[in-house]
Amino acid sequence: MITPLVFLAACANPLEACKQDALKDLRVVQALIADTQATLDRGYAIQTETRTVIYTNFCVGTGVGSNGQFSFCNYPQPYTTKRPVAVDLDQEKRKLRSLKAKEIELKRNSLLNQQRCELEYPAAV
Repeated sequence: MITPLVFLAACANPLEACKQDALKDLRVVQALIADTQATLDRGYAIQTETRTVIYTNFCVGTGVGSNGQFSFCNYPQPYTTKRPVAVDLDQEKRKLRSLKAKEIELKRNSLLNQQRCELEYPAAV
């Protein structure tokens, strides 16, 4: 499945596409920081589980030899549940410190990469 961001990136000018690419890792780390902080604030994690459930319904046969008769059809549907999970809060605190240190490094790198983008695509400025 192609996400809408892919279409948006395809429409962006080369400078903007380059800048977005320069920020990609930083945004991932910032999302992980937010998730880890939320886990610490709650005192537990939320685990998301997706499984497939088969629903049965009536349908009109359209296949070869079905003669338009009613039959049963199975429809697989994803079903997502969320449940609380115990975590080691000290480990989560260490992870948060590590992610924040990585965020500082990525901010510096992303600024440098954005400046490179501006040098590489000066006509687009």
